Amino acid sequence: MPIRHRAFRALLVAGAAAFAAVAMPAFAEEEEEGGALPAVTTVPSSPIAGDFTFAAVGDLIYLRPMLATLERQSPDMLRLLRGADVTFGNFETTALDLKTFKGSPQAESGGTWMLADPRVPADVAGMGIDIVGHANNHATDWGVEGMIDTLDLLDKAHVVHAGTGRSMTAARAPAYFDAGHGRIGLVSATTTFTPMSPAADPLGQVPGRGGANTIRSTEVGLVSQTDLAVIARLAGTKDGAPVKMKGREYRLAADAVSPMKIEYDLNSKDVAGNLLAVRQAKENGNFAVFSLHNHEPGNASKTPAGFAQGLAHQAIDAGADVYVGHGPHQLRGIEIYKGKPIFYSLGNFAMMNNSLDDVPADMYDQFGVTPGTVTTPELLAARNAKEFSDPNLYETVIATSRYHDGQLAEVRLYPVDLGVNASGARRGVPHMADAATGARILARLQALSQPYGTKIVIERGVGVIRVGASN
Repeated sequence: MPIRHRAFRALLVAGAAAFAAVAMPAFAEEEEEGGALPAVTTVPSSPIAGDFTFAAVGDLIYLRPMLATLERQSPDMLRLLRGADVTFGNFETTALDLKTFKGSPQAESGGTWMLADPRVPADVAGMGIDIVGHANNHATDWGVEGMIDTLDLLDKAHVVHAGTGRSMTAARAPAYFDAGHGRIGLVSATTTFTPMSPAADPLGQVPGRGGANTIRSTEVGLVSQTDLAVIARLAGTKDGAPVKMKGREYRLAADAVSPMKIEYDLNSKDVAGNLLAVRQAKENGNFAVFSLHNHEPGNASKTPAGFAQGLAHQAIDAGADVYVGHGPHQLRGIEIYKGKPIFYSLGNFAMMNNSLDDVPADMYDQFGVTPGTVTTPELLAARNAKEFSDPNLYETVIATSRYHDGQLAEVRLYPVDLGVNASGARRGVPHMADAATGARILARLQALSQPYGTKIVIERGVGVIRVGASN
């Protein structure tokens, strides 16, 4: 090596050593500072400035591409969905291509093995729906494989989704939609789910499990002293122990009725995890949405389960700007809490479970029908006549909430008809309700919301809640 090159290299080495001697201690000192943090407090969030509209619809049991039909038959409805700054719906199906699907239907479904055409997520985006919850009792009808296929298709359609993932951390994490007016955070959870639906985090060498963000609960039956003694004897309960039988706990109620009243104790760890996610969604965004899928205490109930109001209030106290409930396939009341809207259930926004072509053999087994003796539409029509014949299941609203500088100003409720009197492919497809149907929907919603002190006035066929006007 030439002398001058060796000298130059020696100079570089000496320079580096000198730099390390002088500069490294400074970095080392910074790294060593550590120690106790100052008090950890919540991070303030800036509300969306000016006017901002958030539209919400209920369950999207939307199984085939319908956008072209809706463009022709319901352009006014699409204008409402597309006209809001952000529009939300609950994506209650699995979207996949059976020709390439690597999984299989699960032995237990959420009631029906929901299966949407793989083009549906793009259709939903075309309708104007920006964000969807995916935590619900149908999230894993086709296993984790079907759930992952669905999430991939939602991603390709640029629909922001929350509520399911490859682990519980992923399923519970907020998802964000960066809109023109600001950043919207979404947390999606479900209290209604099949036993194999909950996601789980990895531990040590044990891998995580894909699934839904579930909030577990204990079902509690309230019974008389006499009935409690009988159940305790049949269950073999020891003195002083809780009375339990087949997964349900029984407790004494002074005002026991028949049939017994059912209450639910929510899992405190699951609730705390979701409230933390809501808080993070608000801190890292400008507007937070909490979506809860819940069928409790049953699809026939027009009022929510006892836990719903407390959980909704907790979500808003944690930072949610709106609570959107869905699940029981029908409308439930609306409450304004601390100036924030709580929609206990927005019912169905599409109910196309009558138009499936492909269902597992389990579906026939479930109703004691032999495959090949009837068509799939015939099977589903008979099933729907038995379980989904209530006209209320085919009536809903588009709820559009208008905010100004982060404060709710009003909520507008636009009645929607899913074709309760339609048949075949038209049944379950949404369109704006006519005057008579719309009046009936809004009158029912007025009655359902009255116990919460919510006043809905009807103006030109639209329900209006003005915040500050007796709400």
